[in-house]
Amino acid sequence: MIFQDMVAQVQANLGLEDIVYFDEKTYVKSLINRGVIEVLGRTRCTVRCIDMRVKAGISEYTVGNQLLSLVDIEDGLPKVGRDSAYRPSFTMIRSDILRVQPTPSEDGEVQVWGVKRPQPMVADEDSPSFEEFGAIPEEFQDAIVTYGQWQAADYADDATSNQGERFRILFEGEDGRGGRLAQIRMLVNKRGTQRAPRRRVRGLASVSDASNWIG
Repeated sequence: MIFQDMVAQVQANLGLEDIVYFDEKTYVKSLINRGVIEVLGRTRCTVRCIDMRVKAGISEYTVGNQLLSLVDIEDGLPKVGRDSAYRPSFTMIRSDILRVQPTPSEDGEVQVWGVKRPQPMVADEDSPSFEEFGAIPEEFQDAIVTYGQWQAADYADDATSNQGERFRILFEGEDGRGGRLAQIRMLVNKRGTQRAPRRRVRGLASVSDASNWIG
């Protein structure tokens, strides 16, 4: 699905204007781009392997906003016959600090599996299918439009959708854990295209001496 078609679908469903003195199209475009981030971040339907350089004696690295979430980490070496103590794991501190455990004893690389933050779509022919815009499979892109309809209906105070509540439930379910997002997560896990995390990202922790992201 291309960008202009997604924008047009939201506009048509909500009756938003596209005239010289009252153009709501720019707002709808921003909603579609936000929808891409929501779908990627909440379903992890597309993950990528990123080589991260680490330094001896440094365990904490700043990742900034280039990643939406982390899934797993490994050092790329065969795991058969290796002592589990040498297998790296990670902890996310807040949203931008990655702690590698154990602390690297020498300079080298680890492979981080994560969800990369996409570039915003701008041109009419851009598509969430393209790598730089998220690489979201086409069969999941309806969720992006539904997100746009939810937010646009709330903005437009649309009574027929109960100010967007109907679209919200379609998107994320009554409690925020269902809807289309849950269906996508189930399909992703069933396909086995996502690397299942072997370790859970732990909660908040204090930062003692955060080092810079190297990469």
